Amino acid sequence: MRILHLCNKVPFPGRDGSSLAMEAMIRIEASLGHEVQVVALNTDKHWVHHPSSPIAGASLEAIDLQTAPRWNTALANLFERQSYYASRFWSAEAASRIEILAVTCDLVVFDSLFMAVYLPHIGNKPSVLRAHNVEHSIWQRGLSEEPILRRFYVSLQAKRLKRWEHEVSAQVSRIWTISNEDQLWFAIAHPGAVQCLPCSVDFLNGSWEQSGASSASAYHLGAMDWTPNIRGMRWFIDEVAPKLRNAELEVFSKHWPFEASTGPVKHQTHDLDFQKFGVFVAPIRSGSGMRIKLLEAMARGKAIVTTSLGAEGLKAQHHVHLLIADSAEDFAAALDLLCSNLDLRSRIGNAAAAHARQTFSDEAVALELSKELATFSH
Repeated sequence: MRILHLCNKVPFPGRDGSSLAMEAMIRIEASLGHEVQVVALNTDKHWVHHPSSPIAGASLEAIDLQTAPRWNTALANLFERQSYYASRFWSAEAASRIEILAVTCDLVVFDSLFMAVYLPHIGNKPSVLRAHNVEHSIWQRGLSEEPILRRFYVSLQAKRLKRWEHEVSAQVSRIWTISNEDQLWFAIAHPGAVQCLPCSVDFLNGSWEQSGASSASAYHLGAMDWTPNIRGMRWFIDEVAPKLRNAELEVFSKHWPFEASTGPVKHQTHDLDFQKFGVFVAPIRSGSGMRIKLLEAMARGKAIVTTSLGAEGLKAQHHVHLLIADSAEDFAAALDLLCSNLDLRSRIGNAAAAHARQTFSDEAVALELSKELATFSH
């Protein structure tokens, strides 16, 4: 089968949650013997120099595009029907190229809702929406934390995005969600057409050394230019950190939109040495889908503390594969407990690693993906 796989960022190399998820799906498609043509937007925010595909059986075309929000276009969008978040990903060059490539493909995969702006350009080809999140919920869940004027604009855009998400879901042939929680929402939009295919990890060929949870040091790894990450870290700094008894947290991110590091939270820009840390902290307060950085931490055998929202998509049990805490008091107590109890850290870290290998290996997801792709070959 010839698959035209459309990405709203260059997926190679996988460097953040969404690009890792894209890379994993393309890797599995190719491993199943399909010919994969990737068309990706090389955006200003996620720019990749000299993009190329490292995957045998998958070729890559990258199209440069400026997607940074601008006040003039954002205000002009107030008088339009389309979501501004989606419209920023449309390119005449990309549309033209997709039209040409769609003629000879057997299936089009929109690996991100935002690539569905090209749905009118694929003719009558079968199509799949790979939903990384319920996109509108990312914005709706954080509305209360927005300034009043921005809250009005974000609320409007979230409503438009929700309407468009429904429309796209009804038009594509199939929907592949990353989490079971998101599957429930999309099943209402397109009953009988939704399958959960989580992000996977290449344990056989990847550099997934199980560095474990022996260290009492805690870390967070995440881009602090993404709104859900910023909201979560702000909550941790303001509400959780003052309640910590002895634990400290090192945050690895190029961006740091907060004041200079003080107290138990330290910002780091150097490369992360996973051997030095045994505890992964994920203070997720908004968003949806599956947090790929948590899956990575599980694969490495780290002891994790996160929220109920952060644990979505991981099929993990509280106090078995990780600790879940939703209040600032409980979150601080859970982090202090992990950092002070080697036996607990080791038990949870080992269970997390075993769970990741059993549930989220490429081989496990490939079995389900092969069944899905078989439906398009008849």
